Amino acid sequence: MAYFYLDDSKHHRFGFSLAAFVICDTDPSEYVSSVFRTFGYDPEEFEYKSSAKMAGDQQLQDLRGALKSFIGTQCMIAVCVVDGDKRLGPAALRLLASALTHPRLEEQSHKVFFDEGLFQSTHAATDLVSGDAAFGRCEFHFEQDSRMHLGIQLADIVAHTCSMMLLETLGHSSKKVILDIPGDSIYDGLEVELGFEMWAGIRYAFLAQNKPNPKDDFDIANVDVYPWGLFIDESASKQISDAAMQRFGENYLGCIH
Repeated sequence: MAYFYLDDSKHHRFGFSLAAFVICDTDPSEYVSSVFRTFGYDPEEFEYKSSAKMAGDQQLQDLRGALKSFIGTQCMIAVCVVDGDKRLGPAALRLLASALTHPRLEEQSHKVFFDEGLFQSTHAATDLVSGDAAFGRCEFHFEQDSRMHLGIQLADIVAHTCSMMLLETLGHSSKKVILDIPGDSIYDGLEVELGFEMWAGIRYAFLAQNKPNPKDDFDIANVDVYPWGLFIDESASKQISDAAMQRFGENYLGCIH
């Protein structure tokens, strides 16, 4: 069994919204709660939000780093891209149907949790999945409170991270960051693009498969994320669609040193 958690990140100004699943082998709530406590946050009161101001708040930055490390090493992720946000819920279901065909997930039962506001109502969402054979092994939980299901807060991180990566691909972001990696003689202190830094932390988590007929060593190091870990809704413009496929369609897992 896997646990799926979905949250979204909206960027109407730039013509897209993005939703992301975080997929865990077990319910991550206990672990996330323990991480909150480690960094001085009460999981009963605190809710992680990527929209919170991080600048100058080292404690919150360290918390984010710990949660991203967990996602990057212990979870799988999948993303969908739409125009606006009215199709986010249905597009996420299309993404889920593709993800469930991945060898690591097929022929299993799953629990799926959606954040609030992704469908017109719980009833409308239930109608969309009712009777669909693709979801026969899924137990759905729509309109869920992220304070109650902490995996949704992990999905918030991935949705925000992948949105920033897509914005950079579209040319809307050129921010650079200084890497803080003590002990790494190559990367510690190096100035890199924000999108690279974000990608490097989660690149192993994308739901993907090896290319069936790799042409060379570089091709061997690239895996196909589409269609299992990426769905692009028909509502997305060609510019957004092309950028999303370029950014997420395949993923490089080779050495970046």
